[in-house]
Order: sequence, then C-alpha cells, then structure tokens
Amino acid sequence: MLAPFFRPWQILILALLTSVNASSADLIPHTASYTAKIQKGTSIKGTAVRELMKLDNGQWRYRFDVDSFIADIRESVRFEWQYNQVIPHQYRYQLSGFFIRDREYKVEFDWKKRIARSKVKKQRWEIKKIPSNTVDRLGYQLQLSMDVYSGKRDMLYQIVHKGRLKENRFKVIGEERINTALGELDSIVVKKIRSESSKRQTSLWFSKKYQFLLLKMTQREADGEQYEINIKSAKIDGEPFAISKQL
Repeated sequence: MLAPFFRPWQILILALLTSVNASSADLIPHTASYTAKIQKGTSIKGTAVRELMKLDNGQWRYRFDVDSFIADIRESVRFEWQYNQVIPHQYRYQLSGFFIRDREYKVEFDWKKRIARSKVKKQRWEIKKIPSNTVDRLGYQLQLSMDVYSGKRDMLYQIVHKGRLKENRFKVIGEERINTALGELDSIVVKKIRSESSKRQTSLWFSKKYQFLLLKMTQREADGEQYEINIKSAKIDGEPFAISKQL
C-alpha cells in the first residue's frame, strides 16, 4: 500500500513520470553471492549473499547476509515497491560472532502515522513526521541501484539510523569495465559523497545491464579497516546469470 500522505495529484504526476520508463522500474527476484574480505592488520575472508524475493502478500524482502570466521551479519528489509520507490515496513539487523558484542536493531515503519520506531532493548526511539522518501539502511542500496539505472547521477536519501534521519548523498563518477568471476562486465561506478575532512571512502560498481546487480563494493574506514565484496555468482528470476546475456 502506498504511503497515504501522497496527495491525489502527486500520485497522478508520479504515475505519468513512471509510465515514461516503466520497464526499467520493474523489480525482478534475484540472488547474488559474493566473496567478502575484511582487512585490518590481518585479512579475514568470508562470503556474502544478497537476495530479493517477492512475498505472497505482494510485498518484497531484500536481505544481505555475511558469514565469516569472526562475525556473521543478518540484515533484511520488508518493503513495498510503489512508483519507483522503496517503501520500507520493517528493517532488521543482527550481528554475532567471536570477540565482538552481539548487536540487534529492528525498525518498524508506520506510514499511516508517518512514524519510524525501534523497540529493541535499549534501542528504543521514535521519529515522527518522516518524509515520504525515508528509507532504511539496506533498502536504500536497492533504491540506489534502481535510481542509477534510471539515469540519475546525483542521489540524496533520508535514511533512518539510530533514532534520527541521516542524509546520504551518492554520485555517479563514471563507467568502468571490470573483471569479475562472471567475466568482464560493464559497470557504473558510484561514490558516496562525504565531507572533505572525512577519511571514510565508499565506492560501488553496479552492472550497466542489470539495474539491481551490485558487482563490487569497497569501503575504507577512518581507522584504516578495509571492507570489500566481489560478485561470485548470480541467479536472476531463478536462472543462472551467464556472460552471454550481458553482451
């Protein structure tokens, strides 16, 4: 169900705009597996999986799981896809492993009251009057891939994080043909825009052919820790991805 605070004329305009490029806005179930590497002093290797699936009630579920010797991450969002926009309903995050403190986050979105809230242990908070373009910490990544594919070059998102809204800006910086486990693929390179004083760096390589397929992501933290995932295999609508489909 579309967030109810859209006015009828806004819905009409969105529908007209959507019809211009409706095919590019279609979500397609897919699964992609990645090699994951965390480097801070010593290198830690693991695996990661991204999956988009349609639920029986018409909503969607997007998940990102990481398994490594040190830590496991389980992250997911249940959402609706309306007028080229991710409308989150529930976001969940779990971190567990050796020598680290287990963490859990859960955010519920009430679009009738325009409220985002968390009720997990000490993580209790509430944000009122959330904007219509508010997204969660995982759903924005799917939104980003779809926006890039639709031709946008500068994106700004309102992301719910720890009881407040954070503005995250991304910019397309070019195109690059990269070597992957699937073969050489054309990609669109996106960079997260931070303040000039920030030492953190995040870059993403999206497939130019398939709007939702993340090929590679790298992140460098201020303390020197580096994180990288590279695509290993993929299934699109149940069918294995083949390099011949890309060319």
